[in-house]
Amino acid sequence: MALTQDDLDRYRRDGFVVQEDLFTADEVDLLCDALTEDARTPGPQVVTESDGRTLRAVYASHLRHPVFHRLARTERLLGPARQIAGDELYVHQMKVNVKQSFAGERWAWHQDYIVWRDADGMPAPSQVNVALLLDDCTEFNGPVIFLRGSHTLGTLERDRVTAGDGTGHIDPDRYALSPRELSDVVERHEMVAPKAGRGSVLFFSPQMVHGSNTNVSPHPRRLLILTYNPVPQAPRPAGEPRPEYLVGRARNALEIDRGLLKHA
Repeated sequence: MALTQDDLDRYRRDGFVVQEDLFTADEVDLLCDALTEDARTPGPQVVTESDGRTLRAVYASHLRHPVFHRLARTERLLGPARQIAGDELYVHQMKVNVKQSFAGERWAWHQDYIVWRDADGMPAPSQVNVALLLDDCTEFNGPVIFLRGSHTLGTLERDRVTAGDGTGHIDPDRYALSPRELSDVVERHEMVAPKAGRGSVLFFSPQMVHGSNTNVSPHPRRLLILTYNPVPQAPRPAGEPRPEYLVGRARNALEIDRGLLKHA
């Protein structure tokens, strides 16, 4: 699987590109089953909503479950990410944002890179975010909203945050754009919420301004996000690095796996 020149041009211009139906229904079912298993593993990698019970996110499943370990190396994700980055890649971070039906809360408007720069010593915004839809993404179940082309604004500076909630996790709220900032950016950059079926993939820049609303529908919206980073651009923290579930320690270039996902 490879991105066309038109795809690459769209990514450079808009900050994201959508590739539909890259994974089969059986493969997505396998990933959802694996997520259910992994979410039962206690630890700080499991994040809940504000009620303290409802699952919000699970980090670093690729370190614990063989299906996700293989997913990070599949040609369908790693190949296009290499095209975009132009370099050998490793996994900086993996998470699944889980918006449960009627319960999934919003994610604040933010950019990703500035968090990794401040908290982890990431030297440049050279990462590629790869988001795999584990559910159909509609206008009703809290899709990710991008500000088209906002990656061209560079890093939108704000007060530096280096400490999380005691686990190392830093919520996007800590780096959120103010209503005035967002209004100013929206005047120049169109709001767009890509919608696609389960098994489709979004590739997007770490400089994209993005956020999402609450899920008010009876349909969940599980979004698996792998962040690849070029090997030469690994973080250079000034002090103790954040935990491995947030900042990948294995920084050897990933080898492509050309097979289908399957049970180990």
